[in-house]
Amino acid sequence: MIAQYIFDKLIGSNQSKSIVSKFYQLIRQQILSSSDPVVNYLYKGKNLAIHLSHDFPFILKDYPQYSQNLGWVIGKFYQKYAGLKVIDVGANIGDSVFIIKDVADVPILCIEGNAKFLGLLKLNTQQLNQVYTAACFVGEESFKVEAISGLGTAHLKQSSSGGVEVKTMESVLLDNPTFKNAKLLKIDTDGFDNKIIRGSKSFLLESKAAIFFEYDPYFLTIQSENGDDIFDFLVSLNYKKFVIFDNVGDKLITLSHQDKNQFMELHNYFNRGSKRYMDILAVHETDESLV
Repeated sequence: MIAQYIFDKLIGSNQSKSIVSKFYQLIRQQILSSSDPVVNYLYKGKNLAIHLSHDFPFILKDYPQYSQNLGWVIGKFYQKYAGLKVIDVGANIGDSVFIIKDVADVPILCIEGNAKFLGLLKLNTQQLNQVYTAACFVGEESFKVEAISGLGTAHLKQSSSGGVEVKTMESVLLDNPTFKNAKLLKIDTDGFDNKIIRGSKSFLLESKAAIFFEYDPYFLTIQSENGDDIFDFLVSLNYKKFVIFDNVGDKLITLSHQDKNQFMELHNYFNRGSKRYMDILAVHETDESLV
């Protein structure tokens, strides 16, 4: 299969800027101009089915620490909570599940509404224990949307004629009650993260779960969000520490609930048209000693 051959050549090359690699990149783009085939990627010792368009393997090749901060978070919370459960909103094809399972074999509820990713998510996670799937999106209220896919990501557009259901976290947990006491909520939804956090207020008040989420000022602006408002919202729920990572997984700084000015400086720094963003771990006061 030509797509698999091209993918293997690109991933296996040690010189991403060589003439040969550029040649294979051109072929990849040519294939993607008419289709988006599925290829196999060996990740964390397991086969991960992934679309050729997905940039995750290529970013990870250049930045080996990319997304591995999630594993660090899991390790910290698994030390305290042997019965740790995780909710993964925007689970995509399951790459985050592989990162989590590489650290601890904990139950994970994967929430994904994009049909393009959902099939591969189910395929990839069927080889793992205690992984459950909810086929929907999460928001502040219930309505229906259509997903517009990009390179490994998706943006949502409200639909008046069908589409995929957006549910509140409360509604999702009614169907998956064993996760109502989950201690980690991971969110990666290209600008919808703040809406999901606000829509999860009742869950957060009860569970006091840590939140690991993407914070992209550009995507937040597209959603008419004043991104920094989420800092005040979380502080109002007694979240006292905020561990900040850059978009390739490096830890930058840990802020307290009193450091709003520093948070705003970071917001302004990362507001670069989605070229850079933050990952944030927000920790409730009951767990602040962990970080």
